[in-house]
Amino acid sequence: MSNTPQPIKIVVADDHQLFADGLEQLLLTLRDSTVIGKVKDGKSLMRFLNRSTPDLILMDINMPQMDGLTTAKEIRTLFPAIKIIFITMYYDPNIISICKEQGVHGYVTKDTTADVMKEAITAVMAGGTVYLDKETQMEPKNAFRDDDFIQKFKLSPRELEIIGQIKTGATSKQIAEQLGLSELTIETHRKNIFRKLGFRSMADLIRFACEQGL
Repeated sequence: MSNTPQPIKIVVADDHQLFADGLEQLLLTLRDSTVIGKVKDGKSLMRFLNRSTPDLILMDINMPQMDGLTTAKEIRTLFPAIKIIFITMYYDPNIISICKEQGVHGYVTKDTTADVMKEAITAVMAGGTVYLDKETQMEPKNAFRDDDFIQKFKLSPRELEIIGQIKTGATSKQIAEQLGLSELTIETHRKNIFRKLGFRSMADLIRFACEQGL
């Protein structure tokens, strides 16, 4: 009977295709690990878990249809043995507190180095938790505004990015191509933006973008 350890089964959950593909390539360099699935939102992830059970999920917080925090809460209830590491665009102490309360095993930002990411996975799979602080890693370069702004308007960094694209006159199709997302995902973000800000017209949104310097 072979004593060879089974590879770590990993699922990547991120609606940004280019990032998900890049993360998969990074994981290929990890010994004893294999990517068994990639999904773009929380609902798709939960459907996947009904068919197959990974050892580790690397997940974005800002996803369409069902965000990472909601998804993680369900996973911790239904599949407590699965490890979860959030890989997100920005450092938010309030979100980190929620993650710890939910029993999430790790939290790193997307601008971390490949070596740090590998170390985080190794530590979590060994039974530890990894919450990298501001001194450990740089603030993400693509965070548009500080956390106070995000919390005030309840807008995610991705939504701020899309508002900036809308301001330039880009269509949903053009924004989707620019960000490597589906046109349906962009339309979902648009609806969420208008709902959060209470706007009904494109003029209101463009005026808001100009006033806020987006």
